[in-house]
This record gives sequence, structure tokens and C-alpha cells, in this order.
Amino acid sequence: MSRRFPPGAMSRRILERKIQDRYRAGHIGTDDALNLFDELIQVAGPSSVRAINCLLTVVGRDCPALGVSLFNRVARAKVPPHNITYGILVDCCCRAGRMDLGHPAMGHVIKLGFTAEAIVNFSHLLKAICAEKKTSYAMDIVLWIMPEFNCVPNIFSYNILFKGLCNERRSQEALELINIMVEDGRGCCRPDVVTYNTVIDGLLKEGEVGKAYSLFCEMPQRGISPDDVTWNSIISGMCKVHAMDKAEDVLEQMLDRGILPDVATYNSLIHGYYSLGQCEEVDRIFKEMSRNGVQPDIVTYSIQMDYLCKSGRCTEARKIFDSMISLGQKPTVTTYNILLHGYAMERSFYDMNCLIELMDDNGISPDHYGYNILISAYAKEETVVILRKTVTSRKVWLAWYMNDYLCFIYMPDYYFFNKLSLMPFALLSLLY
Repeated sequence: MSRRFPPGAMSRRILERKIQDRYRAGHIGTDDALNLFDELIQVAGPSSVRAINCLLTVVGRDCPALGVSLFNRVARAKVPPHNITYGILVDCCCRAGRMDLGHPAMGHVIKLGFTAEAIVNFSHLLKAICAEKKTSYAMDIVLWIMPEFNCVPNIFSYNILFKGLCNERRSQEALELINIMVEDGRGCCRPDVVTYNTVIDGLLKEGEVGKAYSLFCEMPQRGISPDDVTWNSIISGMCKVHAMDKAEDVLEQMLDRGILPDVATYNSLIHGYYSLGQCEEVDRIFKEMSRNGVQPDIVTYSIQMDYLCKSGRCTEARKIFDSMISLGQKPTVTTYNILLHGYAMERSFYDMNCLIELMDDNGISPDHYGYNILISAYAKEETVVILRKTVTSRKVWLAWYMNDYLCFIYMPDYYFFNKLSLMPFALLSLLY
């Protein structure tokens, strides 16, 4: 006996299937989604929620506020939302900057008994709140509001807090929260390696190298094994403050555990030794890299070039630059700026212009810093005609950004630049 469908049910199911198939194939744009939503909502039934979720996802991706509006139409059509629907709603609220609207949605999810899904949706809410630099509010949600709903925060929720605190330069509070979690097991979860990596990085960025190193040393005692991110982060931090002995100690610990350093590890050590002028140690590191089969990358070459240029050895830096290209490495704008600045310090205007032409040939345009180097170098020599020719030949429109360039120009050069603007070739002539 054939199965009977209520009037209109067959056409509705065909429409639902059509929407889901097109969504999976990635063939629905925002305008299409709106038209399909208008068509579906007129005949929608309980089974329509999956197709509706597809359309809400597409609309919410580009127009989150419109996604919230469509959800209200779903509610009025008496189509029971799924926990996924609420998750889409929370995400739309967050990306529309209306985190306050996300709370009622969370309440509905919890009332429906979707506790695990609620934790995921809370994560969307927490990320949005922390992105607004309101981590204190996010902490209230994790430590007080979620437990009130019998929704136990997991480590992912806590790690969002740690990242938010560190982004707000509140790493000391993050460190205290780690200790709270370890001591009383708050939230029935313990810090993981991501937690430690986040806080160590935050402490290092705030200059708290000693605290970062102490936290790193506590990890094995608390049953947490450092990963590649941890090792590289702590070695980089030690090198930046020229604590090369501690950096070497950490490197030895890596090797003892059978973990081989990667190019990022070696780059930190090379930069640290170069900044101390210890070229013999740099040579040793390069030999060790070669022994371990680690190839230098663009950062390695840039560190070398920077040291040589600052030492007045631009010819050697250029050899490294050319060698790097011959080995298949593509210089970045930062690499060019290093060499450009070196030539500027030596007043090698011919080499500067040749390098700019090479950038053009390779499809790389100078950034603000690069133009600042040019302006500063020519201003010191009071050669405004050449500078004007260089700028106008490249058809660079500097007028919009002139205030930015004035901010970037080194203060000792500002006098010369200002003087140039009063000469017959006035600043406006330079710009146009």
C-alpha cells in the first residue's frame, strides 16, 4: 500500500531535499537562501528544521543580523528549532555584536536538555565576548553562570578565558587562574598544554620572562608534556632577553626527550647570538642545523641580512640575498626592507633604486616602512628631485597617507623632510 502524505507535504519535502543538496554542494548564495527561505517558511513543518538550518547558516555567514531576524520568523511559523538552530542563532548574535541576545538562546538550549551542545554554544559566546575585550564578563559566565545552569565548563571554555586574559595583557591573572584550577579542580577539569602555551606566551609578551620560565618548569611536575609550541616559545623568549644559557638548557632538554629542533628553534638562537655579536656561536648553530638536516628559511636569511646590514656589510648581505633567491626562497617585503635600509645607511642610492626595480619585477610593492626609508634617505641628502622622480614614476598616491609617513619618519630626519617641503619643489609637487 502506497504511503499517503498530507496535501503539500510532498512538495515541501522535495523543496527541503533540494535545499539540503544545494547546501552540501555549496551552491547557495545569500540571495538564493533568502528566496528559498521565503518559499519554505510558507509550507514549513517540523521536518523542515534541517533545511532551515542550512539557509540560516548561509545567511548568517554574510549577514548575521539578518540571520537573527530569520530565526524569529522560524519561531512564528511554529517550527521547533533544533539545538543546532540555537547554535547558529548564538553565532549570529555574537558576530552581529549582540551578545546579550545570545543568553536567552542559551537558556532555551539548556531547557531542552542539550547540555553538551550548550557548552559548545557557550564557547561561541565566550569567544565573542573576549574579542570585545570583555574577558572579565566571560569569566563570570564560566565561573558562575554556567554552573548555575548545571553546565560544567570544559577545558575549551577555560582556554578561551586564558587567551582573552593574555590578549588584554592580564597574564598574571591567567597564571592565578591556572593555580586555582590545579589546586581545587574548579570546573572538574585541569589545565592542558594549550593552557600553558597560551599563558607562557602571554607572560613573555609582557616581559615576565622569569615567570614564564618558572611556569614552563612546572609543566612536567603537573603531568603536562611540552609540545613544539612550548619549546619554541620559551626558547624564543629566552633569546629575546639574551638569556642564551637558559635557552641552551631548554634546547638540551628537548634533545634529551628525543625532540629535534625545527627551523623556528634555530632562528631564535641565531637571532639571540647575532644580537650579542657572537658570530662564532651563530656559525656553530648553522653547522648544527646542517647536521640535523634543517634547511634555513626566509626568516633565517632575513636575520643574517639584518645583522650584516647593521654592521655596515651590505655587500655580504646582498650575497646572501642572491644566494637565497637561487635556492628558491622568495624574499618578502620585510627582506627587501632590510637590504633597502642597509643601502640607505651607506647612502648607496644606486643600489637602492636597483633594489626597488627588482621589487617591481617580482611583483612586490614597498610598504610604509619601505617608503619611509626612501624618504628619509633622500631627505638627508636634500635630493628632493630624485625622490619626486622615484615616487611619481611608480604612480604612488601618497596624499592619503602623508600623515602616516610623517609618523614613520625618524625624528632626526623630520627637519630635513620639512625643509624640503618649503623648497621650490613643494610637497604638493612631490605628491602629484
